[in-house]
Amino acid sequence: MEDKEWKEWVHWVAEEYGLDLSKERVTEKQRRILEAAIHIFAEKGFEGASTSSIAKEAGVAEATIFKHYKTKKGLLLYLVIPALSRVVVPYILKPVVKILEKEQSLSEIIPELYADRLQLVENNWRKIQIILVESLYQPEIREAVQNHVATKIFGEVVERVEEWQKEGRIRNDLPAHVVARSIISMGFGFIVTKNILPGKAVQQGQSEELSWTAEALLHGIAGSLEQKNN
Repeated sequence: MEDKEWKEWVHWVAEEYGLDLSKERVTEKQRRILEAAIHIFAEKGFEGASTSSIAKEAGVAEATIFKHYKTKKGLLLYLVIPALSRVVVPYILKPVVKILEKEQSLSEIIPELYADRLQLVENNWRKIQIILVESLYQPEIREAVQNHVATKIFGEVVERVEEWQKEGRIRNDLPAHVVARSIISMGFGFIVTKNILPGKAVQQGQSEELSWTAEALLHGIAGSLEQKNN
């Protein structure tokens, strides 16, 4: 079952922008509009995109866009809501929880966690790119990301970090939120740089790169060298 607050937010957005989110299937014209919008929003941003350019790429009349989505903002939100839902709905978070609860070593758990989220992001990269950029400018998207995505993910990681600290698997002299932030930041950094600096930020196979990332997270970049030098 979806989070109640998320459902309320989706209902409010649908009412505010006149969106029909009940349709599970879209028409061929709608599909072309949505694909064109993803491409143009990702390339030019919301402000730089025009409904006329979206209509042209989709091969439809501009009036067709307004028939289905009322406004350009409505079209943007129609794209964003399903993409966010893939993160917000609990069954999508379950793989993360399942990985974090494993009894394997952290050097095995962390790369697996990153690989799992990387797959999700790469399957939806264009939409996520739009969400990340537009969350800086669109209050509705920013609210959804902060309250229904980031808070949920961060809470799950903090909870597991606290358990690891109690089990003596990681150091407990650092606040749990700092450790959680580091885990998320390293993973997020890998995902973003892999997509915007291919061939430079990631130069070897993904499995090897993720293992190195986990090593840097768990043991630092100085490691025993710092102790020797001091």
